[in-house]
Amino acid sequence: MSLISREFGLKPHQRKDLQKMLRDENHATTLALKGLGVTYGSEGKGKGAKSFLVKAA
Repeated sequence: MSLISREFGLKPHQRKDLQKMLRDENHATTLALKGLGVTYGSEGKGKGAKSFLVKAA
């Protein structure tokens, strides 16, 4: 997600909003990505958590 934030020039609050949308399985953005074979995942909790987008092969 840090790469996506840099690529799109997202501010910290915008990144949090995006992550919140991606966690919502019924959000239009999440559904569109799922249609492309992309899913959102995260590892860990709190400040040290890592989140990522995964494209199915």
